[in-house]
Amino acid sequence: MPKRKAIFLSRLGPSTTVNDITNYLSSLKLQYLQCNRLKTKFQSYASFHIEVSVSSDDQDVILITETWLCEDIDSLELFDDRYLVFRRDRGSSSDSCRRGGGVLIAVKKCFNPCILDLPGSDLEAVWLSIKLNHRQKMLVCVVYFPPSSRADTYVEFFDCFENFGFFDNILICGDFNLPIYDDFGNNKNPLVIELSNFVNLYNLAQFNNTFNCNNKFLDLILTDIDFSHISVWHSDKPLVPEDKHHPALSISICFVADHPNRKNVNISRYDFRRADFLAMWCFFREIDWSFLLNFNDIDKAVFSFYDCLNDVFSRTVPLRQTVTRRFPFWYTIETRRLLKRKARVRRFALKCVNPDSVDEFRALRSAVKYSIQKDYNTYLRLTEKNLISNPKKFWSYFNNTKHNSPKSLYYNNVCYENDDDIANAFADYFKSVFKPSSNYDIKNEFKSNCVGDLVKIDSVTYDDVVLAIKELKSSLTVGVDNIPSFIIKGCAEFFIYPLLILFNLSLRSNVFPYVWKQTRIIPVFKKGDAQDCKNYRPIAILSPMSKIFESIIHKRLFHQVKNLISPSQHGFIPKRSTATNLFCLTNKIISSFQIGSQLDVIYTDFSKAFDSIDFGILLNKLHGLGFHVNLTDWLHSYLCNRSLYVYFNNAVSREFSGTSGVPQGSNLGPLLFILFINDLTSVFKYSECLLFADDLKLFSSMNSNLDAVLLQSDLDCLFKWCTVNKLHLNIEKCSILSYTRNSQPLNHVYKINDLVLSRSDSVSDLGIIFDTKLDFSQQINSMVSKAYRRLGILKRKTKEFSSEIALKVLYYAHVRSSLEYCSIIWYPIYRNKIEIIERIQNNFLRYLLYKKNGIYLQDVSSSYLRHMFNIPSLCSRRDVSCVLFFYKVINGSIDCTDILSAIDFAVPARSLRKQGSFPNVYSRFKYIDRFSLYKFYKTFNKISGELDIYHMSPTVFKSNCFKLLYT
Repeated sequence: MPKRKAIFLSRLGPSTTVNDITNYLSSLKLQYLQCNRLKTKFQSYASFHIEVSVSSDDQDVILITETWLCEDIDSLELFDDRYLVFRRDRGSSSDSCRRGGGVLIAVKKCFNPCILDLPGSDLEAVWLSIKLNHRQKMLVCVVYFPPSSRADTYVEFFDCFENFGFFDNILICGDFNLPIYDDFGNNKNPLVIELSNFVNLYNLAQFNNTFNCNNKFLDLILTDIDFSHISVWHSDKPLVPEDKHHPALSISICFVADHPNRKNVNISRYDFRRADFLAMWCFFREIDWSFLLNFNDIDKAVFSFYDCLNDVFSRTVPLRQTVTRRFPFWYTIETRRLLKRKARVRRFALKCVNPDSVDEFRALRSAVKYSIQKDYNTYLRLTEKNLISNPKKFWSYFNNTKHNSPKSLYYNNVCYENDDDIANAFADYFKSVFKPSSNYDIKNEFKSNCVGDLVKIDSVTYDDVVLAIKELKSSLTVGVDNIPSFIIKGCAEFFIYPLLILFNLSLRSNVFPYVWKQTRIIPVFKKGDAQDCKNYRPIAILSPMSKIFESIIHKRLFHQVKNLISPSQHGFIPKRSTATNLFCLTNKIISSFQIGSQLDVIYTDFSKAFDSIDFGILLNKLHGLGFHVNLTDWLHSYLCNRSLYVYFNNAVSREFSGTSGVPQGSNLGPLLFILFINDLTSVFKYSECLLFADDLKLFSSMNSNLDAVLLQSDLDCLFKWCTVNKLHLNIEKCSILSYTRNSQPLNHVYKINDLVLSRSDSVSDLGIIFDTKLDFSQQINSMVSKAYRRLGILKRKTKEFSSEIALKVLYYAHVRSSLEYCSIIWYPIYRNKIEIIERIQNNFLRYLLYKKNGIYLQDVSSSYLRHMFNIPSLCSRRDVSCVLFFYKVINGSIDCTDILSAIDFAVPARSLRKQGSFPNVYSRFKYIDRFSLYKFYKTFNKISGELDIYHMSPTVFKSNCFKLLYT
């Protein structure tokens, strides 16, 4: 194999001078570490985070083996947003040994790192492509081989490089756990011989010359870079305390950079934080908005409206430059100055080997570390205080809401590395989910099918605008019009009248303003590979003016159509929720169990349902529901010709149109969707259904094969409806679950479009795992595992916190909430399950005690801790939640006739001294005790003498429940 080109001085132009080369010459600084439990090396992960911040000027790439990390540890806990982190944790492989191991590479964003994945590989290795300049890329790999690894593991690793194609250079760092003393040629170990063959094949050389305590090389640095352009030495300042068997190594690679002094992208924006609000208020007061009454064109009127606003903002709001941040935002000016000075002294010390310069550099490095630690502690104290004064900032810290943006992105097997190209790739992907909508003359269509004008909106009132502005969330976030909502709320008295004029002009002309249809899209990472475009979802940022208008129209529309919406729909309907949806299903299953029957439930999955709504079909359906022609014309204008663009890292994509679907992030979108899907419930003749937005469950009781045939008939009707309405079913994700307690269930084969539906023993339905026996053991185990992960994150994040209030709020919102979601559905009755759940809270209570007294005690009574910190048991909270749920059903706070009709009231034939309000249900079957309705009967009858479920106000009833049931 021929020698690869050196990565520095290659392909320079003929006119390149020595001075040009010197100016463009740069070095890639790396540090390789064998960590052996990252957590044990520091008091907290935050300490490692600070150490990385101190050394960030010295390290471009950090490679670590034996991290001992797991999926619960977020990479943002270790590295700031200047780095992109790529990990392979031991838990992510199928290795039987779950503990230990793990590798990690952290790379500065400017090198455009790109993961090279091998699906199905169980190797503890990470491969990256790093872009050194516009022509040359380097393959960087970190690998860890556990002791006594088999020969085929090494061979598999060596063979992997055949899949990566050509790279200008290769760098492999890792713990090979092979007994290498000096060179490969003098070793007779067959594994070392395999390694030697691999090194010769790729023309590599081993550059680690630092022996460990046993005079061996366990960690190898293999590369094909010319020896004169790479330096490897024992690191004098490792990021983690060094293991004597694995010395830390520093690596420097010389290369030619494209732009040695890259400029940050500057974008001018209004800085509303520093606005002159008094002057702004005075200017708004002087504007006479009556000139808007002279317009007949809504778009011209809106443009004139914004001209006035922008004139005021240009006088009262300063501009600021949006720049790419080099340092974490919590660094003080003094810390940043120290970092810059340290970098200058370091460069000077490398050029001129001077003991004084080296000493000055070491002193500055210690000063920087102290300063960063001080800044970080100050930041944590302020964050803790922000719980009350600025809770949004507090939760931003805790939830790691700022995720690293990818520096490269894959879409349709093409890699994009420029921000503009990445933004356009996102735009192409988000545009691809839309479909062409029917295009026809709406008015002619309506004239031929007119059935009445039951739903119409002629105008909006002054009070409508006042209430809508009042309900608008105050935020600094700006839409396409660059106006934050807090300005509108703060100056509401000046916005009400012009908005009232514009809204009514829009309704009279049946046109929705084009400016308010413009949408900024922010890609938000979901999960999986961060460099895969398909693992992002779009978040729409709308104009606050549009939100106010839509809020008014939504209220007026919903008031007129709420009686037309199917009672089977539980999504986006006030007084209904996932809990009401799941209770209706659970009630059907329990009823089926009681008569010894089987209930077959078919779970469906629509593909991109909200984005696939055909405008023509939707408008035709709205007309069929009685919408006035003027209103459907206005809705047609609202839906069509919407302009969207992607905003990514200050880059803006090309615009594209949403040719189908309801507008994302809008107030009207969800209502229009449930009206579109509303007629679906009428196509089922033999079975029942439940809906939560686009989540559909179809079910029927099975007493014979004929019942299964009838359910299959309704499935055929479902597929026909989807075809007519241009919605696509993910048949691969649809499944069938048969709920029965019979030993020999009826297992009928169901099909959609001749494709057989998969049959399973459990399914996740709206976040709750259901099983065929309605046991909920899987749900409880999954929930407990998730809660422990969240509790671990809470403890790590709050290691420096001392406020009991802050810790409680975090626990309530982040941990306890997950333990109480839909608890009326999976209510545990066995003591071991109750104790497993309670153990999580007991763990947190001991953590609170440790924070308060500085002592971590295991033998403290949990009841004593609950009393000390005034935190009731989870069991008693489930009892209260159950009683409150049915209190709301009886008193109309939950609007679900199916649940209300399921409640039995005790009506004794004669007067008794002591009689509960509800019947006592006795059964030898445990699933009856678990059913929340019967649990409610039993719990409420015990305290019915102290409560009046019919006449007490919600506040008084809830307060009395707490007193009677909390323990």
